[in-house]
Amino acid sequence: MPLLVLARHAHTVPAIDAGTNDFDRPLSDAGLAQARRMGEFLASAAVPGTREIDTVIASPALRTRTTAEVAAGLLPASPAVQTDEPLYGGWIPDWAEALVTIPADSAGALVVGHQPTVSAVVAHLTDGGDGDSSPRFPPSSIAVFRLEDWAHLGAPDIAGAARPELIRHFKDQPRA
Repeated sequence: MPLLVLARHAHTVPAIDAGTNDFDRPLSDAGLAQARRMGEFLASAAVPGTREIDTVIASPALRTRTTAEVAAGLLPASPAVQTDEPLYGGWIPDWAEALVTIPADSAGALVVGHQPTVSAVVAHLTDGGDGDSSPRFPPSSIAVFRLEDWAHLGAPDIAGAARPELIRHFKDQPRA
């Protein structure tokens, strides 16, 4: 049963301090530590199957790419991070299109994006919600779904396709 991990990027430098546009905002020092804790947790197999993640997709924005690269670098497979343009600024249908690009033989996938879309996708996968019933999803949060197979995500409507096995925030938590 493949594992899908949806994640929000880690904490960023405030836009006013970044001296750059939103797309190129970097992670803060705290955000880099959060991304490491996320990767360590996934590599620890605290949730069975997370060590087998072999596909990583992220929005092309700097903060999501960095979060994904740091976390993926701690996984046994050290999968390369693929970027998907619609994950930056996209909504549920854009994410559904990104999810169907996950290879059928992938043991697990980590998909890193932005708010409010990440929590809206979690709510939509869970119960068909459109974001109003979204779980709280601060920076560096994950939702872990165990799927029957990846084909469920290829359906025209992914509403209610899975239930989260775990939702975890890495903001002020000790290392796994």
